Amino acid sequence: MLNIGDTIFLEIDDEKEEEKQRFKCRLVDRVREYLFIDYPINDRTKKVGFFHDGTQFGASFIGKDQAVYLFQTQLVGRKKARIPMLVLIDPGQDKYNRIQRRQHVRVDASIDVAVHSINKEFTPFVSVTADISGGGIALVLPKNHTFSGGEDIICWLSIHLQTGEIKYVKVECHVIRIISTKDSPREKASIQFSNINENDRQTIIRYVFERQLYLRKKGMTE
Repeated sequence: MLNIGDTIFLEIDDEKEEEKQRFKCRLVDRVREYLFIDYPINDRTKKVGFFHDGTQFGASFIGKDQAVYLFQTQLVGRKKARIPMLVLIDPGQDKYNRIQRRQHVRVDASIDVAVHSINKEFTPFVSVTADISGGGIALVLPKNHTFSGGEDIICWLSIHLQTGEIKYVKVECHVIRIISTKDSPREKASIQFSNINENDRQTIIRYVFERQLYLRKKGMTE
């Protein structure tokens, strides 16, 4: 499930922090109940993190099934080898908390979007998403829109990550259908990503994952 070479994300397990610090590392080796990782890099500052023995982390990794697995761990030592390593406790697979496949998880989120026509069929406009997943978005449409479904468009998404980084993602999309609901005066478009750089998709999936965890903590999702 967790293999040598896999990337592990660590968050400082400190409820006093408004925004937990997030670090990225790689699993170098594992022996019995211990995980040996290279020195973690701060996701925001890109600097090496330094921690005292006993530091507790919330850890996560992506399995081969593309699900996210979460577990709690603790720094218990250091090891000098070909590369310097930190030693973490492995609580065991039965303690890994699995979150369903992220690409298909859709979360409510209001993300700024600039929308352009590939074939110059309409004037570009700016709107927001109603929700997002690794495969597409629900876009809130302006009142005077001309969409009917089947259009090919380009969307620029402004993705705000927990580290404070803002990623701008350009993606070619296909409008699947237009959605009208009684509880909203604005129609929405169900939009599928038709041509997206894999790094950009991973950025969106990471955002979805972070958003899902945030909503869970707030008790707003299952």
